Amino acid sequence: MSVVSAGAIIGFMIDERESLTSTDVRTHNLGLVLSCLDRAGTASRSEISDATGLVRGAITSLVVELIDAGLVRSSALTSTLGRGGRGAGRPQEKLELDGSSVAILGVQFSLDILLVRLTDLAGRTLVQQEESVHIPFGDPAALADILASCVREVTSRFASMRIVQIVMVIPAPIDAGSQTIPRSVDFGWHDVDLPRMLAERIEVPSLGIRPINDANAAAYAEFDALRDDSRFAGVADMIYMKSDVGIGGGAIVDGKVLTGSNGFAFEPGHVVVVPDGLECECGNRGCLVTVAGPDIVLRRARLTEYAIQHGTPEALDMFTSRVRACDPVALVALTEASRWVRMVLGNAVIMFQPRVVVLGGYLAEIVDELSALPSPALRQLGTEKAPGRAAILPAVHGRHSSLDGALMIARRDLLSAPAPLRAVKS
Repeated sequence: MSVVSAGAIIGFMIDERESLTSTDVRTHNLGLVLSCLDRAGTASRSEISDATGLVRGAITSLVVELIDAGLVRSSALTSTLGRGGRGAGRPQEKLELDGSSVAILGVQFSLDILLVRLTDLAGRTLVQQEESVHIPFGDPAALADILASCVREVTSRFASMRIVQIVMVIPAPIDAGSQTIPRSVDFGWHDVDLPRMLAERIEVPSLGIRPINDANAAAYAEFDALRDDSRFAGVADMIYMKSDVGIGGGAIVDGKVLTGSNGFAFEPGHVVVVPDGLECECGNRGCLVTVAGPDIVLRRARLTEYAIQHGTPEALDMFTSRVRACDPVALVALTEASRWVRMVLGNAVIMFQPRVVVLGGYLAEIVDELSALPSPALRQLGTEKAPGRAAILPAVHGRHSSLDGALMIARRDLLSAPAPLRAVKS
């Protein structure tokens, strides 16, 4: 069985020489039931049957197994249906995900902030903590020590839970083959295997340590949020760009996160916009981040000292406040940065033809200002009210979007392929 994309379409890759075993089929069907309940929240057996296409008898057998495994339970909600789904009738039992004995631990970090969240398999947050840290530049071992200490503290507090996986949100590209970080400009790393370094310091969960790129995870979270907006029913393509520490982004193509052959696809911060421009720490010249990165914007807005004293996130909040107050210096900084951001977004829209463009980080706070700026060459960018144009929307997941998305991806992968969880008892 193959997971085509995290949380996306689940299907079988059938070898022409082999057929699926009954175990394969049953595991697949268990995943269908779990994924259905994850999307629906609560559902009766008949509703699960309608959603999955499985016959009612099979649903009954699968539900019994999932309840026994501690992954599904009866909900407090019931529905009363008569013949044809109308009127009075006998109550129908509603089911929901349980998974309260199974947890996933997510960690997200920057140079000065560490965020940790423990969620159960149903997505309920058990604990979340954020703390200030100091990670020495160019010293991944120091970060591994900090992460290990935090992981041990959380696992000791929740010893009764089976933490099956650690999801590590990495603010840098991740090699798809080796899971190493080939380069991190912000941290001064080269060819770092951070999951392995953490594994050497802790007791590794049964399903290991999974690194996920922060921008791809945030893009997935924002894409998932579009399901709740009737304007974008059936949307399958989206571009996401954020600017907080640097400039990152992700692309959703046909419902899947675009990673490319090596895992480095769609890095908007390192698209060259000024040929022979300033040298970027990535090695190229004239990258978007060299003319529109947060540090550049804050310097133009005369907020560098404020950022040193209070941190970049707070300085960017101050910047957006000044923009809304029509501070002339902040407006000049915004206009200059927006010119380059719109250039990259416009070219991305031309290449990928998404229905939606989502902006995160401080860009989420100034969507209106960005949309209002004239740019005749980029007419594909518009609003949801303009037919044929990509809607520009602010991100809805805020500063924790990457961790939201990473945990969502990990949970849905486990729900769709639950073989490792079937022996778990509540």
